Amino acid sequence: MTATVKYQVATYSGTIQVNCDENEEDDFIIARAKRKLGQKCGVPFPFGYESWKVIKRF
Repeated sequence: MTATVKYQVATYSGTIQVNCDENEEDDFIIARAKRKLGQKCGVPFPFGYESWKVIKRF
């Protein structure tokens, strides 16, 4: 199963897809998305507003 997570970090926004289990809680999916985006873009994220939301599971 795959989940789509919508994010906004400072002035950056977008969506990212991560693997998940059928009954996995949103907090774990968001943590996985943060880790994946951090590996892709570099950690730490810029200082500022952060918003993460699971918008779809399929």
